[in-house]
Amino acid sequence: MSSTIKHSVHSVSVDAPVDAVFDLIADVEQHRRIFPSVLHTAYVERDDAGDRVERWSWVQPLDAVRTWRARRELHRAAGRITFAHENPAAPLTAASGEWSFTARSDGSTEVELRHAYELDASASGGEEAVALLDRGAAAQLEQLKGFVEAREDIAELEVSYEARLVIDEPIEDVYNYFYEADRWNERIPHCLSASAQEDVEHLQVVVMDVQVPSGALHTTKQARVCFPGEKIVWRQLEGLPPLDDMLYGYMAFEQTPEGVLVRTGQTELLKRNGVAKRGWTVAEAKEHVAEVRGGRNLDSLKSAQEFLRRRHA
Repeated sequence: MSSTIKHSVHSVSVDAPVDAVFDLIADVEQHRRIFPSVLHTAYVERDDAGDRVERWSWVQPLDAVRTWRARRELHRAAGRITFAHENPAAPLTAASGEWSFTARSDGSTEVELRHAYELDASASGGEEAVALLDRGAAAQLEQLKGFVEAREDIAELEVSYEARLVIDEPIEDVYNYFYEADRWNERIPHCLSASAQEDVEHLQVVVMDVQVPSGALHTTKQARVCFPGEKIVWRQLEGLPPLDDMLYGYMAFEQTPEGVLVRTGQTELLKRNGVAKRGWTVAEAKEHVAEVRGGRNLDSLKSAQEFLRRRHA
């Protein structure tokens, strides 16, 4: 099989110390905060020299969720993180690259992101695939810059909360209640319609029409990664609450002697101007969001409990 090699290089100047920028890329658990397309990340293996990581992201041109796995080597002293993808999607046959972080005399950091792509020369769509990845790399650098330079503001405006309920039903039934999104209009009182696109098993894009407390119709769009019987992680793509710049969360399912412990949690990034328009302090806005939306999450769990119980009536 003949192949073609393509290269790309992008760079950006970030107004932050080199260690702070390096740490954010090194810690993949931070990527969901930094990159708006990222749904979930996981360490497959990890040691002092490097790791194997997996990342699930929404790919806007495909309107679908995709995942990749990569082996990374972390070279803090040299300011480099190298990576090689283990499962590049066709027409790519290999993909690798490097993040480099260089301290500048003014305290800023020059970040460079390099990629090398190997393409099956006999396959179609290679140029389009590389162009898509190239645009994605450039966008990642801008998103990293925006996050790092606003990190103190973001930390102040983030709010996370969780609701819990034990449901005494089989864990498969509890999980499936939430997994089967295309049946939510039969199960969730305020859901008027729902559709789930799942072109890869357990990777979903869900569109739902709901009736909000005011009586208005509201359309939301989520990307979801589903781990059967274990958890569902999601990110809201469209239809964000007016107070939010970002919204993502999870549902976790754990078998206990009393039943299935379901935990549903969310993280929201509030808009400072939205908070100010309501005459709240940031602390008051966080308290309101955690109480009201956390309460709605608990109501959703109770609805699931009642629905599953009614099957026995």
